[in-house]
Amino acid sequence: MKGNEKINYAKVIVSISNKQVDRAFTYKVPEELAPFIDKGARVVVPFGRSNKKYEGYVVSLSDRTSAPENFEVKEIISLLDTMFTPEMLALAKWMSDKYFTSYSECLKCIMPAGISYKNSYIYEINQAIPENATLRQKEIYDYISDRKEASHQDIIASFGANASNILNGLIKNKIIVKKEKQTMKDLARLVKYAALSEKVSKESIRKGTAQEKVYDFLLEKGETPVKALKESLGITDSPIQSLVKKGIVKLFEKEVRRETARPSSEVIEKNIIWNDEQREAIERIKALMKENKSVKRPVLIHGVTGSGKTEVYMSIIEEVLKEGKEAIVLVPEISLTPQTVGRFVDRFGEKVSVTHSRLTMAERYDQWKNAAEGKVSVMIGPRSAVFTPFHNLGIIIIDEEHEHTYKSETSPKYDAREIAFKRGEISNALVVLGSATPSVDTYFKAENKDYELIHMRQRVKGEMPQVDIIDMRKELVEGNRSIFSRALYEAMKENIEKGRQTILFLNRRGHSTFVSCRQCGYVVKCEDCSINYTYHLYSNKLICHYCGKEEQNPEYCPQCGSKYIRYFGVGTQKIEDEIKSLFPDVPVLRMDMDTTSGKNSHDKILSAFRKGKAKILIGTQMIAKGLDFPNVTLVGVVAADVSLNAGDYKSGENTFQLLTQVSGRAGRGDGLGKVFIQTYSPEHYALEYAKTGDYEGFYSHEIALRRQMDYPPYCHIFTVLFTGESEKKVIELLFKLSDIMKVYNKSGDFEALGPAPALISKIKKRFRWKIIIKCKDEERLKNYVLYCVEKLKEKENLEGINVNLTLDPLVSV
Repeated sequence: MKGNEKINYAKVIVSISNKQVDRAFTYKVPEELAPFIDKGARVVVPFGRSNKKYEGYVVSLSDRTSAPENFEVKEIISLLDTMFTPEMLALAKWMSDKYFTSYSECLKCIMPAGISYKNSYIYEINQAIPENATLRQKEIYDYISDRKEASHQDIIASFGANASNILNGLIKNKIIVKKEKQTMKDLARLVKYAALSEKVSKESIRKGTAQEKVYDFLLEKGETPVKALKESLGITDSPIQSLVKKGIVKLFEKEVRRETARPSSEVIEKNIIWNDEQREAIERIKALMKENKSVKRPVLIHGVTGSGKTEVYMSIIEEVLKEGKEAIVLVPEISLTPQTVGRFVDRFGEKVSVTHSRLTMAERYDQWKNAAEGKVSVMIGPRSAVFTPFHNLGIIIIDEEHEHTYKSETSPKYDAREIAFKRGEISNALVVLGSATPSVDTYFKAENKDYELIHMRQRVKGEMPQVDIIDMRKELVEGNRSIFSRALYEAMKENIEKGRQTILFLNRRGHSTFVSCRQCGYVVKCEDCSINYTYHLYSNKLICHYCGKEEQNPEYCPQCGSKYIRYFGVGTQKIEDEIKSLFPDVPVLRMDMDTTSGKNSHDKILSAFRKGKAKILIGTQMIAKGLDFPNVTLVGVVAADVSLNAGDYKSGENTFQLLTQVSGRAGRGDGLGKVFIQTYSPEHYALEYAKTGDYEGFYSHEIALRRQMDYPPYCHIFTVLFTGESEKKVIELLFKLSDIMKVYNKSGDFEALGPAPALISKIKKRFRWKIIIKCKDEERLKNYVLYCVEKLKEKENLEGINVNLTLDPLVSV
């Protein structure tokens, strides 16, 4: 609200994550700030009786206020920056309603991580400490005196919790004073530059000196980072500082953006010729983009692995960029390989930016600023990339749309797909979903014409691989106790001899899945979580994959003292050991959470495999998709039952998707691909359809089961999870919530399952119990659950109990 209109008041959302204050408060706009404040501005405001300073977000502006005449309206203290566009404010408000969390929390979710305004307290010396002060008082006094000021947190950390009483005593006697201090954290990288001052000559500089070298260098090159200047001339700070004193050189700070790695795809694509399916897909999407509709219908591209969906994406983005618009490409974190990103960089060059968790917070912040300032127009990244601050968004592409990583498990528990649809609606951008194995919910919407459906059934290069299901029960009966079936072993051996590469997939890291006593049956479990420890060979330790706790591997059974304690189950480490035993001269790479914890380790492993430095790649689901290695002709799924027995109504769907995706890594080059899926449940429908790659057949089977069991997409599910250190209190309160729900469900519109223990009933010493509520109407379901939870909070003390609310969870809790 600028121009001729006078701005007197602003509605501000205060950055406090509390539903009690989740509303806009009116503040007066100081006259000196009025020309600069706009909707979306980040400001500092006083709040509460003590007028403590908080960060706030301006959501509207006005020339008048509705406050009572005698009401004192507080004034905005300062302006930090303008963070949000009107579009992003609207998106955050929608998120707040959709995911039942505070507006403030949603705005912070949209902001780049790492920038913050913090309010804290510090202590300073006011007068000398008397001689009769206690030793502890003197120690704290000296601690503050040495530092000139000290924060409350630092003092408590150094002297213990009882230091608070000592501080209060020192304040009361006016020996020290307590002050409020605000700190603004900004990840901008400031670099010191040197440049010649205007209208200067080098008459006062002696010839042949270091000062003359500096002058000549800056005269020729212009402003230069001080560090680069010193390195280029081999000098110290001294000649530069001398020139500054003479007024010949000026020093200043300048923001410099960090460069992130810009990989090449390592595949040079020239004279790309589309096949008929690609051409038809591109033309149909272009036509939909040009439709003059206020809201564009989303597009689902159902394309088999290797059908050239990425080329379709890039061709559409090319069209978007020609129109002066921008594009967001969402990919699962595990698919963010240098190869995937490299293809976009090769095509669009400096217009492409990438964000992901393997970048530092500062690097991600710089990518955010580049987008906000229009320096890039294509952003590639995982779910958080959906909040990229583009001003003229034309398209959002969601690759591998079926992946559960698009849903956040922390508050606000948003789904990036839903955010993309809403953002597309607000900005009139087209949303394109792509997958070889679309989620059942998505395909259901496409079948019902909510989405435009495009099929791509042919591979661009190579044939679909031959898939064999191996019954490991028969292998056991016939005397094979190896991890590998005989057929898979022979296929690996043949592949090695032919100089081809193999991928071995198991969605479980570690060496062994549990350690058990063969005499008494005792299983070594984490005391803090109701989950077995996983044995990791290289550290020779038991590690809990939920809380990270580590224990030494026991030599004797902790329960009966027996020495017959052994490792059971299979993890990626054990497969690696087995391969090295079977093929000692064959180079092997392993890719899982243990081997990819370092920066760029993910990229290094894949690059080494592409260059043929290893013949076998072993990994978890991070190798199941997004990889295109022409020399891979064999894929082995070591244990398909891991995901099949996950105890989730989506386990069949997840298994089919995972197997189809990982099978798609084989035969993408000249050689015919072969896939061996090892299982103890060969008759399961998900495996049968995965063998033939028959998505439509799988979908028909699965949707019939969902209809029969009244599961999504035929209803919505709301999970209420209570966690706490007292199991008794968790159970009691959840049963009381169940009773309240029965009172307000007289018509029987809502179906409740539970209370029951969660899938993992204890994590990090906290017990976990849940209720699942089902209903066809999403809004009624949400309102019903939230109302009942509020009724419980009114009647009971929930101190120590964490209440987790999730609408339509992607995985069971």
